[in-house]
Amino acid sequence: MAAGNICDNGAHLPYGETGMGTYGANLGANCDRSSVLFQTSDFLKLAKDVPFPDKTLVYNIGDYGTADGAASMRLIRKLIESLKEHHGSDVQFQIIYEDQEVNDFNSLFRRLSGLISEPPSYLQDIENVFALASGTHFYKQCVPADSMHIIYSGVAVHWLSGKPPVNKDDIFSFPNTNDDARYMLEKQASEDWEKFLILRSRELKKGGLLVVSTGTNCTTSSGETKITVGNFLSVLNTVWKTFCDMGKISQHELHNTNMAFCDKSLTLLKAPFEDPDSNVSKSNLRLLSAKQVFVSCKMYKEWRQRKEEAGVDDRFEFARRLVSAHRCWSNSAFLTGLSGTRSKDEKELIVNELYAEVEEVIRNRNPDDFKDENLFCYAFIIKD
Repeated sequence: MAAGNICDNGAHLPYGETGMGTYGANLGANCDRSSVLFQTSDFLKLAKDVPFPDKTLVYNIGDYGTADGAASMRLIRKLIESLKEHHGSDVQFQIIYEDQEVNDFNSLFRRLSGLISEPPSYLQDIENVFALASGTHFYKQCVPADSMHIIYSGVAVHWLSGKPPVNKDDIFSFPNTNDDARYMLEKQASEDWEKFLILRSRELKKGGLLVVSTGTNCTTSSGETKITVGNFLSVLNTVWKTFCDMGKISQHELHNTNMAFCDKSLTLLKAPFEDPDSNVSKSNLRLLSAKQVFVSCKMYKEWRQRKEEAGVDDRFEFARRLVSAHRCWSNSAFLTGLSGTRSKDEKELIVNELYAEVEEVIRNRNPDDFKDENLFCYAFIIKD
């Protein structure tokens, strides 16, 4: 999950010390999903098909919802290398990193410059490539019209444009969530998805490519619904509701910490393209393909491998890594959702206690419950 693009009633606050690359060192390092694009699609072939007749001009690539740039670094490197091979080594590339205005751009540029060494920056060994940032959330136009050849957004469009509809039962919309609450959330998610697409249509050149990956959910043949990071969210939800029951937080704070995101189904993603009268269809965007892909969890695979090969069942380290990774994207919901009458120190104390309790619960559970084989959607869209 990228850092987030919430733009109403408080931005998503990055977790960790500014400039230290916390996102990339935790979530980015353990959940690099961008590499799946090379295994599941003709992404590089589609990129080469984007019109670029005048090689003296600049080729523009956008990374939307970038966080600190770690998750997409290898993807962008491979994309640039492929396009240089296709268009010529002298072609100039401009990479525009988009995220909300309070994003940790300090870590992004430290990573690009090589001050944060992992993953290695393409700027260190590929010539004629220039990196810029747009501190504008993606529910607004971020770059000039008709300027972008390729826009990539990796695990970011699940974030809503503002506060979610109130769910009085849980912080997140689980499979057993009240139908009315789920309907209102999906309605807002659908409207935000269409808004995102129309804005990207303005920014893309004719023939430009938009690639989006996002967390999703599905119903298996047994009737089970699988949710991205579902088991972690379940523990997070249970502990936070216990805090409410104990009086550590109020009922209002529980409602105010509803997660401002919605996992999107393939049906929701495809809907605006299947209606010829929709504003998205009229914007000349066309869906080339969309597919669901399971992505395994590096943390779980390494725990399992160490247990099987060395006989070491280190559940403490597994729990620490899992919580550190997913705190990067979830921490802000609790910190900003607590009452404004609380001091900054009091808020941080409560939230620190929350994640400490969650880590304790996970330590005492079988890591098999948290193997985090997540389901993602990958959509490939072109502007006609």
